[in-house]
Amino acid sequence: MVSLSKASSILFAASSISSHVANAHTLPKDFDMEKFAVELKELRRSQKASFEASLTAGGRMPNRGKSSSSKTSSDITTVAPPAASADASRIGNPNPGGPTADTFLDGHEFIPPQEGDSRGPCPIINCMANHGFINRSGQEVVAFDIPILGMTLFDLPDTMFPPVVNMAIFDGQVDVLEDGQVLLDIERLWNRPGEERDVSQVFPNPGLNFNEFNLNITVEDGFAPNNEETFINFRYEVDRDLLKQLTDRSSFGRLTIFDHQQHLRTRILDSLDPNGPLHDIFFVFSEESMAVAANQYLFPVMLLGDMVDDFSSIELDVIEDFWTQFRLPEGFAPRSIRFPDTFDFVAFNQARQDWQDENVLIALNAFEQGKSIVKHGEEEEAEEPPTSSDTKLVKA
Repeated sequence: MVSLSKASSILFAASSISSHVANAHTLPKDFDMEKFAVELKELRRSQKASFEASLTAGGRMPNRGKSSSSKTSSDITTVAPPAASADASRIGNPNPGGPTADTFLDGHEFIPPQEGDSRGPCPIINCMANHGFINRSGQEVVAFDIPILGMTLFDLPDTMFPPVVNMAIFDGQVDVLEDGQVLLDIERLWNRPGEERDVSQVFPNPGLNFNEFNLNITVEDGFAPNNEETFINFRYEVDRDLLKQLTDRSSFGRLTIFDHQQHLRTRILDSLDPNGPLHDIFFVFSEESMAVAANQYLFPVMLLGDMVDDFSSIELDVIEDFWTQFRLPEGFAPRSIRFPDTFDFVAFNQARQDWQDENVLIALNAFEQGKSIVKHGEEEEAEEPPTSSDTKLVKA
């Protein structure tokens, strides 16, 4: 059990953020892009120096290091050494394999999850597990390593993600140890409240199967009490129809940010359409959900791309592998590694912010349009005249 004082301080931090939770995945208004660009370059130089020193010493990159940003990395505490019986190859190492595009994934090869491994609703975190940047089991993950990995893997400021981790603490999805260390089983991110949201790109809405047909199945016809398979477990698998709905938007073998924006709009309208197969009577889309979706629908394209100045499109097969296997592209390395002299970090993050703002507006407009259509349909039903037999009864 964690001490009251430590738990209180951590939960206070989370609760203080919860009132501004729509800022998750966003940068503070006073964030200095130019300063962080310098810090990112320093991080890459430090990683290169560590790699070269390890080669000189005949070793490998250290298992755990600290980023150049003191805002989160200074608070990281390492996990206790694994038991002697543990497979060391499955223990997460948040450091890259090397400082170049050819060596970045060395020691971080893709390995599918084994039976008993934990995976959650966030494809990025699932990729981290499948490539061994966090424990390959997806269990007992040092939660505050994830913000550091956002910078290490994707050139994102680590200040974007501590609010997300804090919300996981606040929502009871992590274990806080006696020493204050915060460990995460990523499967628990499915739990609500939490980071899992309606309107995922390819996961079905959690309330989708709570429909009239399923709720009216009798015990004689096969309805079982505690029917987790029908009402819960289905949402843990990628919906191949939703994925096809997205990939069918591709042109010339590529998907764009615009394609994902149109997919976002369609997903919201379909979720609200009472006459459609994707209608969810428990559909939830708060301001927080809009902010999360705004980034979710642009991250795969922006973060996995391999062009120095095209952040808006990506090869179709990369997206398919990302969603069906939770794997990084072959030879993946972040742009600051791949293009150390020409990558414009400021332009990259400004584009991300601009598209996130666009996505919030797209989501808001689609949500309002969907609600308006539903309301209009309900008003029309209320105004429909009674049937002829009903009319006779009224006259009588």
